[in-house]
Amino acid sequence: MLNPTRRLVLAASLSAALAGASLAGAAVASAAPGRTAAKSAVVVKESTRGHFGKILVTVHGMALYYLPHGSCTGECLSLWPRLMMPAGKTVPKGASCLGTAAVGKDGLQVTYRKHRLYTFVDDSGGSVNGNGVTGFVVAKVVSCG
Repeated sequence: MLNPTRRLVLAASLSAALAGASLAGAAVASAAPGRTAAKSAVVVKESTRGHFGKILVTVHGMALYYLPHGSCTGECLSLWPRLMMPAGKTVPKGASCLGTAAVGKDGLQVTYRKHRLYTFVDDSGGSVNGNGVTGFVVAKVVSCG
């Protein structure tokens, strides 16, 4: 769990990031069928985690989260690292409803149902500690429709 000081820093930086995101908007693209396999990479997989049911995790088993509104920037990223595509890869694989969103010149962030995906630094192994922390939600597997 987050200590009280860390939680306050995260809440303040998240509020600032959400305000900036609502003004700037976010360009999100869905992975289109027909792209070459050479540009694709498996970046997520599905895993069952206790009462959460089936969720998305990284290929290393870390739970994935998203913000229902906005994105995480600045200090927020110190607690919520982005799930990025490997260099040279543009098509995420491992689950339905995946896409990407540009992150400046740094590359492509993986999205799920058009929401940017993040891990949580206080998770380890199979834990899911970030659900509900400052508005983040665990990425549950649902239909794309």
